[in-house]
Amino acid sequence: MDTAHPAVRPLADILADIAAAERQLADLETERRLTRLMRRAGIVIDFDAGLSRTAIAAKWGVPYGHVAAILHKARRTERTRRAIGLELPQKADYDRLVRAGVRTRIARLIALRNQS
Repeated sequence: MDTAHPAVRPLADILADIAAAERQLADLETERRLTRLMRRAGIVIDFDAGLSRTAIAAKWGVPYGHVAAILHKARRTERTRRAIGLELPQKADYDRLVRAGVRTRIARLIALRNQS
């Protein structure tokens, strides 16, 4: 028995294994893409809910800079977060106050009080 040459598998078996691996890689890529999309959406939702960037980074197990980049691409800032839930007249007041230099937290409180 010649042990220098291992048993050779049929080419059809090898090609079938390659095709199965390609299908699995495609499935994994789809799963990775969906997971990333869900993570990005979750980070934006957490920010809109009031969590700090640091808390979000800890919750999702990603660096602070990653959270900041996602929020930047989603155009989320403290200003936009504080405008969430304001009605149109309140939003107009809020925007006017912020443009005038009022801090966003105070501008939101004034806008809510003026329109009540």
